[in-house]
Amino acid sequence: MPRRLVLLVAHPEDEQAYENGWNEMNDQLEFITTNRKILNQCLDALDGGDEWVYVQRMEYGRCKSRIIGRVKVAQVDESAMRVRFENWETYDAAPSRAFGGSAFAEFPE
Repeated sequence: MPRRLVLLVAHPEDEQAYENGWNEMNDQLEFITTNRKILNQCLDALDGGDEWVYVQRMEYGRCKSRIIGRVKVAQVDESAMRVRFENWETYDAAPSRAFGGSAFAEFPE
């Protein structure tokens, strides 16, 4: 299985270390504001063409941490440290064992 970037993001109702943009239902990630390391990983996914980035929402209240979707990188704004996503697909999987903002894990195509 290919290794894919997994972004670890705070639940939309939890305190945010970085600004994350969610849709009105708070179930699809539209953008993240991030650090240089993750921004570069997203740039690599964008430059790599058709690569999926998986979104892991952190635990909050009764909501367990889960991989909730996958997206394509649409745009990277290096001056604002913001990454916009497109083509959301709902995905439900156990969380990645890696923590610290992002990691690479194996996922089927």
